[in-house]
Amino acid sequence: MIRKILTYYAERLNEYLSSRHHRPEGLATVGLIGNSAEERPNKMVACLLGVERETAGGISAPVQRTKEGYVRTQPPLLLNLNVMLAAVFDERRYAEALSVLSDTLRFIQSTPKFTVDGTDYTVEIVSLTAQDLNNVWTLLGGQYYPSVVCKIRRLTIDAEEISTSGKTVDKPIVEM
Repeated sequence: MIRKILTYYAERLNEYLSSRHHRPEGLATVGLIGNSAEERPNKMVACLLGVERETAGGISAPVQRTKEGYVRTQPPLLLNLNVMLAAVFDERRYAEALSVLSDTLRFIQSTPKFTVDGTDYTVEIVSLTAQDLNNVWTLLGGQYYPSVVCKIRRLTIDAEEISTSGKTVDKPIVEM
């Protein structure tokens, strides 16, 4: 699901950027940002920085009542994706990288919500301190590119597996 969400978002971003910068090979992709020997793609690259658990919705009880009694369930995982959008361009195309980053910020502002397979996701910009930004770029290989970090909220992972407990109870037993 993570791949599908990031790919969909990058495709919408690519459509938006392509309407402003006419390049047949496209301007946005999903990929790894890092210090590699490969040639820079001269594109806006969406890279997953991390996955975090969303705790604002609370954690549901692992036991639910059904017609047959009580069953043990695992609550779904509510997750947020931290994504970096970086303009990975050659040094001589730095001005173009800044222009693409500016248009990417316009896209984020104008499209704060998107839908994949009937599920809505929201996107918000995350502010990083200079130290956090330094740590991220150090982990990514030390090469800095103009970028923005976003949080994509509302990913739900639910295996829908239910395991029954050994005994079912129709009525609670209260001893005095």
